[in-house]
Amino acid sequence: MLKQSIGIGMLFIAGHAYSSNIIVTTTADTKADDQQCSLREAIEYINLGMPEEGYLGCGGKNASSVILLEKKAVYQIDTQLKITENLEIKTTYDSSLNDKTAPGLNNATIQMRGNERIFHIEDSKDRFLKVSLKELTLQGCGEERCRQQQGGLIYNNEHLILDYVKLSQGVANQGGAIYNLAQMTDEKIPAGFIEIKNSLLEANQAQEGGVIYTQFPRFVITTSVFKGNKTISVASANLYSAASLADEEIKAFPSMGNMIVSSTFTANEGYVMNVLDDIGVNNISLIGNSRGVYLNAPLGKAYIANSVILGNPHPVSVNTAANCVQAGSDATRLQNNLVGAGCGAGDSNYPNTLWTANSVLAGNLLEGACQTLSQDKTALFCPYQVPENSFLGFMRPRVLLNYNSLKDSVVLNQGQLQLGDNTVVGCAASDQRGKNRQSDITLCDRGAIEVMVPETMGLIGQDILAGQIAKMSVSDLLGDSDLVPKEFCDQVYPNNPTGQAWQAGCVQIEQLDTRSKGKLTVDELGNLVYTPDSAWHGADVFKIKLVTSTTRFNSTTPYMEVKVQVIQEHENRMESDKIKVSGGAWSAYGLMALLGLLGLSRRKA
Repeated sequence: MLKQSIGIGMLFIAGHAYSSNIIVTTTADTKADDQQCSLREAIEYINLGMPEEGYLGCGGKNASSVILLEKKAVYQIDTQLKITENLEIKTTYDSSLNDKTAPGLNNATIQMRGNERIFHIEDSKDRFLKVSLKELTLQGCGEERCRQQQGGLIYNNEHLILDYVKLSQGVANQGGAIYNLAQMTDEKIPAGFIEIKNSLLEANQAQEGGVIYTQFPRFVITTSVFKGNKTISVASANLYSAASLADEEIKAFPSMGNMIVSSTFTANEGYVMNVLDDIGVNNISLIGNSRGVYLNAPLGKAYIANSVILGNPHPVSVNTAANCVQAGSDATRLQNNLVGAGCGAGDSNYPNTLWTANSVLAGNLLEGACQTLSQDKTALFCPYQVPENSFLGFMRPRVLLNYNSLKDSVVLNQGQLQLGDNTVVGCAASDQRGKNRQSDITLCDRGAIEVMVPETMGLIGQDILAGQIAKMSVSDLLGDSDLVPKEFCDQVYPNNPTGQAWQAGCVQIEQLDTRSKGKLTVDELGNLVYTPDSAWHGADVFKIKLVTSTTRFNSTTPYMEVKVQVIQEHENRMESDKIKVSGGAWSAYGLMALLGLLGLSRRKA
């Protein structure tokens, strides 16, 4: 019954805004004249040219080529879905309901129940289709029985666009998630092209191309995460291009046709990527994989710039040079990167910074909560973590206490200005989260994440009853900073103005609208505990000043400010013995009769 009714609710939710789109009304993988529209039937309707009379319950006059799926619904399919026309498939939900869930968290899931891939995207006609998937999760069976020769989840030879898509559990010999045929056209241009943004590619595996196998470099990948994928062949990579185009078909450096930008690669087995001529890599964080990158661009028309390539392999093994491995004829430009052993000095004008210490990830963990600056004083990055209400996680750079200025960091403010006629690749305009980088290029950070410092006062508060304590957190307000430990506060304030022992963040309290009515404690994780000094009634409103790992460099105001408001009430135990609306059916009927009389009197009036 649920399968039959899922789309009916969508019809009422969508209203006129989606009246021309194709609404899938069942999660079942059906093909029958039953007036229900399945995903398979919707795709076949578009493949047929969208006849005005519709097709098996899908479409009709003035229908568009947009297919809508219900948020968080699971659509199980038994055999692959072939796409031969331009179309878009996306999750829909009613924005009028003020749904503040981040994109990617409402995804509908298309799950392979059978033994095949999910999509085969290819048209035999002489044209270039555009197929867009938005806010979807494609999930393979993840088992050997589902292994495909090419493309565990998608076989593509058209223009494929993925936005807020999760690709997982694809299994193949070539292309665990995607096989991109990139078949050469009469114009000597490969047809298949992949555009990936804001997406998560996780837990896919293949003999070659654990995530993507493409015949030629034909992709643009931005603001995405490749995590926990596996390539078995040591001669391949998780993002693998089989061959380069001819010299005359490759664009000149630095105007690369294929880009990998502002993305994170972690916990992958096998080389993460092979870099061929016509591939440009900028502002990526490639940390904690079993191998790093394989460089094979003999024409010198490829680059890696402003990136972090560290801790590959993880944990540290005998093969410490696996961060970068170069073919004998490689001439890839390496500009202004933070690298581990094996990547070399790079461009003489914009050299790499070599990091030889093992302290890359706090706690030496690939994933999990970040340790405080007291717990780990030396690691450059936090482990991979997905913030609350976020689709993608990242590895946040840490600002260490032994820095005398931000320039002491090997990550922060490491952008480079052009020197004379030497070509420099500047930082990407925004980071993996879509945060704009500094307009001053010399202040931009290496890697996928640009460290952000809040510029406005934060606000937190809690309502409590007498006898309770308030527990709050400022962790979400710290930006990409950490509270400094209490032992560090004397370096910030040689003369302690509080008259008390320091707490984490060198907290100072300034009363605003009320006198102080309680005691506040702060720990290094940003947890606040407020204990009222009595059973007072009303509010305690105050401002706290907190020193963080980044604000401490400001000599005049080395702190951020947060407004705190605690409201305390006495528990209301007042009960009335005059009115009682519980007590069974008679009370319910009586209430309905009373409401009916009220309505009648209003009509008479």
